[in-house]
Amino acid sequence: MKPALILVAALAAGPTLAQPAATSRPISVIDRTLSGQPIALPQGQVVVTFSETVVPAGGAIPPHKHPYPRYAYVVSGRLKVTNLVTGTVSEVSAGQLAVDAIDQWHEAAVVGAEPVRMLVIDQAPPGVQNSVRKP
Repeated sequence: MKPALILVAALAAGPTLAQPAATSRPISVIDRTLSGQPIALPQGQVVVTFSETVVPAGGAIPPHKHPYPRYAYVVSGRLKVTNLVTGTVSEVSAGQLAVDAIDQWHEAAVVGAEPVRMLVIDQAPPGVQNSVRKP
């Protein structure tokens, strides 16, 4: 056997380093929106939009609704969400995942002196906005 082939064979047959295995753990399991509605996905084709929302300290999100599911993961800060239909008031803070009410008017306000940073996932039919401001 040629020396180069012996080296390649030795490297290939030598000890292998074990690769660390990927792990996964549930962070949150949610089957209801903040107002208690069961979560129902849109039927047919959807577009998934992943975005970042930042609400400054002292800021608020005016009354609005979502025709389709909106998932929000709070990276930092605390947010008080008031459902204007049911009267439900919820607070979400860093490390929590929330599903906004579907087709119910609600508003939100920052709690405390820290801005709120959220990662948001919307699922809606193509060409449809998933946030509607109250007139």
